Amino acid sequence: MSPLFAGTGETFSPAAFTAALLLVGLVFLACWVGHACLWTATLNYLYGCPLPKRFLKVYRLLCGLVIIGFPILVCAGSASGLPWPVKWYLIACGVMGLIVFPVISIGRLIRTKPAAILAERTETVDYWKQLGPAVVGDGKYRHVARLPLNDVFRVDFTDLTLAVPNLPPAWDGLRVLLLSDLHFCGTPSRGFFEAIVDRLAAEPPADLVLLAGDYLDTDTHHEWITPLLGRLRATEGKYAILGNHDEKHQPDNVRQELKLAGYCVLVNDWLEATVRGERCVLVGHEGPWFTPPPDLTDAPPEPFRLCISHTPDNFYWGQRNRVGLMLCGHVHGGQVRVPVVGSIFVPSIYGRRFDMGVFEGGGTVMVVGRGLSGKEPLRFRCRPQVIRLTLRPAGSVS
Repeated sequence: MSPLFAGTGETFSPAAFTAALLLVGLVFLACWVGHACLWTATLNYLYGCPLPKRFLKVYRLLCGLVIIGFPILVCAGSASGLPWPVKWYLIACGVMGLIVFPVISIGRLIRTKPAAILAERTETVDYWKQLGPAVVGDGKYRHVARLPLNDVFRVDFTDLTLAVPNLPPAWDGLRVLLLSDLHFCGTPSRGFFEAIVDRLAAEPPADLVLLAGDYLDTDTHHEWITPLLGRLRATEGKYAILGNHDEKHQPDNVRQELKLAGYCVLVNDWLEATVRGERCVLVGHEGPWFTPPPDLTDAPPEPFRLCISHTPDNFYWGQRNRVGLMLCGHVHGGQVRVPVVGSIFVPSIYGRRFDMGVFEGGGTVMVVGRGLSGKEPLRFRCRPQVIRLTLRPAGSVS
């Protein structure tokens, strides 16, 4: 064995040197992962706030550059000597990458199915196979839609049977169709959405059709709203709210198109309605982008409260306001989901907490759909989704 460093008197075997090198590499990788987690968490939070899109785009670019450039920053800093604030930051990155991120990811993998889910079944329809290249359309990012492994044209039709606390007995078996995040912009094409609507229109009508916002990503696709969404039928009513993307594309015109399509548009407000002969309070929450939030002070306390909220970030607001069922979209399931880890970028102040699925607590059940599209037509392991709900009183057996 030869000395590793002349004059030290210490000797290392090749195996020990390799092990030490691997350890250093793993620590460095963990710090890089932790660094990415911290910056992504900040990005998620900011995207959950009502901030200007121009600022968010610049910050997203900066965030990407800082994450990718981590090795360069560390090497440059090491050459000149790292100041203590940077050393403490690297320690924080190491703790995040070695402990916090793995613990959270494992916790998400082993979490139990919410008790509210009585049954779940999903059928996937590949519209590329049905319609061919016509599904791509002419949107700004149409070339992204053609990337290998992209699931943007493979749609999950999910049937969920939910046990909901305090559900009116008359609502046992109530059927609700939830759609969100259509993002009309040319890609996917109008033919893609027509095929989805054709399928839904051919089925027996739901009791309620609820739309959770984000219909547009251009100022030129308002004309798609009425002919497409107007074809959906409901026996008890159709209700809609707007999302953050609609705020930037003539929201008054969006509301008008929805009304022409037969929807009652809840503008950050509530109304008392009758569904299956039972009084209820229907709430539309478009915040934080449209303000002020719904004020339920004068809402009758007895009837069941059903809320359409664009973002799941309003979950705790729903608990405080005794909402029984909250239906949301906005976060798209993250759009890109990494094996084992799951979602990474989720536009929510709570990060990945409410990225998709069913959540419950404090007497509130919340359903978060993945939506049908997005401004960027890119989905990896996170297919677009239509959700059909069947409601049962809590304590029921499916």
